[in-house]
Amino acid sequence: MEIFLARHGETDWNKNGRLMGQKDIPLNETGISQAKQLKAKLSDIDFDCCYSSPLARTKETAKIICEGKCPVLCDDNLKERFGGELEGTVVNNWGDYIANTTTEPDAEILKRAKNFLEMLKNTGHRRVLIVSHNGLLKNLRYCILGSSGPIDFNQHNLQNCEVEKYEI
Repeated sequence: MEIFLARHGETDWNKNGRLMGQKDIPLNETGISQAKQLKAKLSDIDFDCCYSSPLARTKETAKIICEGKCPVLCDDNLKERFGGELEGTVVNNWGDYIANTTTEPDAEILKRAKNFLEMLKNTGHRRVLIVSHNGLLKNLRYCILGSSGPIDFNQHNLQNCEVEKYEI
């Protein structure tokens, strides 16, 4: 199965360096433009289905990309890491964010990524687009590549509307 992992388009909170977590923040004009550009980039690819986080920024990105091509299904497992009391703030030290006790633990976000991939393997799809968030996408990549993969888990970040292809 071919899996395309795409991060949502830009929001005003991305632009201002604010931690969104599971706050439901919409795309800004740049994010809408980025999603349209990604749609053009992926126009020759026939997806069986698109899965998206149910948060507005990902749903809107997925709907723009997949308009007229394939269905968009939302899955709660694809939500971004819950940021607790830090959501809406500017986080300068990522270690402080991860260590914050109100933030969703690493093990929980990894569990959600594993659960999603297990479900996906049983669908029979050949080619799938997944539109989600940077933190969740890191965990999906980790599940696909394992610890011996070529991507450093903590250093590799997808930019808004960047896409990567994997096979499982």
